[in-house]
Amino acid sequence: MSNNQDNTRPTWRKLSSKVIFKHPRISLIEDQVELPNGHKTSYLHFGGTGSGVTIIAINADNKILVEEEYSYPPNKWIYQFPGGGVPETEDIAEGANRELMEECNLRGGKLTHIGKFLYDNRRSAAHVHIFVARDLQPKSLDGDLEEDIKINWFTEAEIDGLIATGEIENVMTLAAWTLYKHSKLV
Repeated sequence: MSNNQDNTRPTWRKLSSKVIFKHPRISLIEDQVELPNGHKTSYLHFGGTGSGVTIIAINADNKILVEEEYSYPPNKWIYQFPGGGVPETEDIAEGANRELMEECNLRGGKLTHIGKFLYDNRRSAAHVHIFVARDLQPKSLDGDLEEDIKINWFTEAEIDGLIATGEIENVMTLAAWTLYKHSKLV
């Protein structure tokens, strides 16, 4: 299997960069780039490398925590695993536990990193790291005021069923579940 890391392939050359919009939750950067064929164009992206986390929390009964969270842009409740952004100054595993405490009032006594994926490779170099949390303990932190979350506990078969019927459609949940199902932890 190839890892697609052929360093002899031509890449784009950044000519200039400017911030178009900056907000605590998102930035928009416009780069002027030269493509390998010599064509010059502008390219919009979110900037930074950043990191995020998604946590598959498993309780003592081997049930998995799946949130239902209201999502404003699609205007509906979405099934998802807990998670969120991790500042560059925070350890990625500590960020995973912080998100779990903010969203679910739980802390993982044992966290296992099972992989990562690019979140939106056309507009960002950010990765989302996937953790499995076990030995869950009650612990909470103040959450995000914009988050409205209901907690569910499902078996693996129930999660597979929600995916098969299209009820789980969140890309981070689908990617995390794929990594989980192919990890040595299943």
